[in-house]
This record gives sequence, structure tokens and C-alpha cells, in this order.
Amino acid sequence: MSKKPSSASTAKRSTPSSSVSSTEREEFFNSLADPEDPESISIEGLGTLCEQLGIDASSDIRALVLAQKLGAGSQPGKITRAEFLEGTRLMNVATVAQIQARLPSLDPGFMDRTEFRDFYRFVFQFNREGTHKTIEKSLIMGLLPIVLDSNRAPHLDFFMQFLEQQGELRITLDQWESFLQFNSAIRLDLSNWEEGGAWPLLFDDYVEWRKKNGSA
Repeated sequence: MSKKPSSASTAKRSTPSSSVSSTEREEFFNSLADPEDPESISIEGLGTLCEQLGIDASSDIRALVLAQKLGAGSQPGKITRAEFLEGTRLMNVATVAQIQARLPSLDPGFMDRTEFRDFYRFVFQFNREGTHKTIEKSLIMGLLPIVLDSNRAPHLDFFMQFLEQQGELRITLDQWESFLQFNSAIRLDLSNWEEGGAWPLLFDDYVEWRKKNGSA
């Protein structure tokens, strides 16, 4: 006679993995949707969600990671219905409490180099205004300390001082992405900087500023 399986082992095999329904995800989206554009969640809606989660959307990097996880990408400052439904399906969430339980996983410290590079690019694209391809210096200066720290960006403090002393300036995606690469490639003391390299002109200006100020 074959051995009868225990009730515990039977339950383990027969219990399906819990997943949220599309109806639940639709209801979650509708609770956050922009009243003037019910097919999208605006920055305000994302801010409301962050308040419910107990995180500060203006200073907590997890708010930006969450926006990316929720599928934002096709339009600056918005998450469309289709993006949100797919993002929440992949995260398997349909309530604030379920996202709350996943907050530790939103720490970018868990990202590898490629994942962080993609996230860093997302931050720029998500924070563009309308059809503008560039972002004002003031907003860039607000974003950089949120997204980067001295480990990923040793030049951050000096670069922030440099930007502060520049006049009217708008930053391009190429300059934004190059800053991350610059931190990986160029030593803090600039000892391996080479004139005439392929860096955007902004970084020539930064190096010149460092030398003039005796910080290189």
C-alpha cells in the first residue's frame, strides 16, 4: 500500500500562489487617477500614494523607484492606466498595504550597475516637462542628491557647487547620463582627466572650475 500523503504536504501542493485580480488593480488605479484625465495618474496622484505609504515624494528615492516599478515611462510625470495595470501585475499588488510590504525592495542599493543606470535614465525622462527635452538646473540640483550619494558619485558635492555658480542652464539627457559615467571614469582629484576627451562641454567647464578654485 502506498503511503498516504500528509495533510500538510497536500496543502503545499494544492494551494495556488496568491495573486491580485485585474479588477482589484483597476480599482486601485481608479482611486489614484487624475480627475481631469482618468486614464492616467499624475504627479499629484503619485504624491497621494506616497503619503499613504508614509514616504516623502519630494525627497525619498523610493518614490521614484516606485514610479518606475509601476510602469511609468511613456509620458513625463504620468503613469497611464495600461502602464499601471502591468506594473501592479508584475509587482502583484493592488493595495497600499501590499506596496507597503514591498518598500524595502525599492531601495536602489539592491540594483546592479545596469539596473541603476536604467533607473537613473528613467529619473530624467520622468521629470521632464511636457515636450521639453531638457530640465532646468534648479530641478536637476534637487534630483541629484536624491538619486546619487558619494558612493555612486564622488564628484557630487563639487558638481553641485559648480552648478550653483552657473547662470541660466538647462541640462540635457546626455549631460545627465554623462555625469554618472564621469563619476565612474574620472578620479575625484581629476588626475586622470584628459583634455579634449569625448565628454560634453559642461564637464570641461566643471574641470576648469575645479582647477580655478584649487579643488583639483
